[in-house]
Amino acid sequence: MKSIHKTALVLLHYPVTNRAGEVITTSVTNLDIHDLARSARTYEIDHYFLVTPILEQKELLERILSHWNRGKSFEWHPDRAEALSRVKCLPDFESVKTELVEKYPDHSLEIAMPDARRIPGQKSYSEVRTGWNSESAPGIKVIVLGTGWGIAEPFFKEVNTFLGPVYGPIGSEGYNHLSVRAAGAVILDRLFGTP
Repeated sequence: MKSIHKTALVLLHYPVTNRAGEVITTSVTNLDIHDLARSARTYEIDHYFLVTPILEQKELLERILSHWNRGKSFEWHPDRAEALSRVKCLPDFESVKTELVEKYPDHSLEIAMPDARRIPGQKSYSEVRTGWNSESAPGIKVIVLGTGWGIAEPFFKEVNTFLGPVYGPIGSEGYNHLSVRAAGAVILDRLFGTP
């Protein structure tokens, strides 16, 4: 399979915050695994990393992936197995960077973080898409999504590009609480979908 663009999608379960602003680790969910894997496959994303330091969560993910990649589940749902083949669980974001640098040693990493909150310096999706499409130097785009109540501020030092919230037709005055699965699909479409 030849990739259209070298891109990774990352779903952080740590470090993220709860509604009180405390740094926590969230649980891996079955829907996030499946739906973001299918979005990654649709938009030709090479890698989908779930980041959690909790061993039991990693073991749960491996059981889910094993179920869909063998036997009747594989035979009946080959499209799902294909999407899930891009999924990997790692204990921290440093491991994601290490894996990508080892796989693509001649490429730089550009870390992009969308956020439902307003953060200074956020760029529009059209601005980032135009920039990524016009670059002559090869680079790996790493799109980092958060769980819980958002990615914790200490992580921000990793980020090169901040992307704004996904708003509906009312804009910032409207409802702003999409699931990470829904927001991820919208974000990937804005960055890589057919215009």
